[in-house]
Amino acid sequence: MLAVAAAALAQLCVAFVPLADIWAAHRPGGDASAVAGAVRLGAWAVLAAAVLTAWAVFAGWARRARSNLAAFGIRTTSAVPLRDVAVGSVGRAPALRRRMTVLTWLWWVSLLVTLAAAVLGALAGLDNLREIADVRDRVAAGGTVDGALVSHLFGRQLLLRLPAAVLGVVAAVSALVLIARVTSAQYGRVARIRGAAVPRATLRALRGTDDDWTVVLPLAAGGTIRE
Repeated sequence: MLAVAAAALAQLCVAFVPLADIWAAHRPGGDASAVAGAVRLGAWAVLAAAVLTAWAVFAGWARRARSNLAAFGIRTTSAVPLRDVAVGSVGRAPALRRRMTVLTWLWWVSLLVTLAAAVLGALAGLDNLREIADVRDRVAAGGTVDGALVSHLFGRQLLLRLPAAVLGVVAAVSALVLIARVTSAQYGRVARIRGAAVPRATLRALRGTDDDWTVVLPLAAGGTIRE
């Protein structure tokens, strides 16, 4: 799931974008200001694209993983479908089910805290927007700006973004571990089914090769445990 990791790294990079403004402030003129502006726009564009891609990829994986459970005869009726997928994939072992439940909630909580930190950081940064705009305009016009003021404004901006960026990395790591364990567990269930006496409906949902068995549900269900 490179998209999930890319989104976390993009958010971390955006947190450090104010360093480009500090760099430009020490080089008054249009060229340095243009470079800093391009870095800002590029970083935010990459972040937006990475987050949208990560959500699309993760949602597609979750849908397919949930569909795969039908091949194992497991129903997912909970209000938290992802928890059903995680717990249902590992079987009935209480210890494994508890671990997957904890991992699922860890991802949810870290994601929500990340979003809350990002919103709070953005709201707190509204106080200095006008001053930051004035500094950027003065630098672009070739004027000098007090170094202490520059460090304060853009340093504060960095510090306000950093908590959400770090929490985003935690959420991404939790998601990657969850994906890896669910996928591994589903492959393990297929391996255990191999050669066992199972209903014909389940066998029809499985396609065997010499080296690999992959859950393949009808096209309408869209199931596959491949990432």
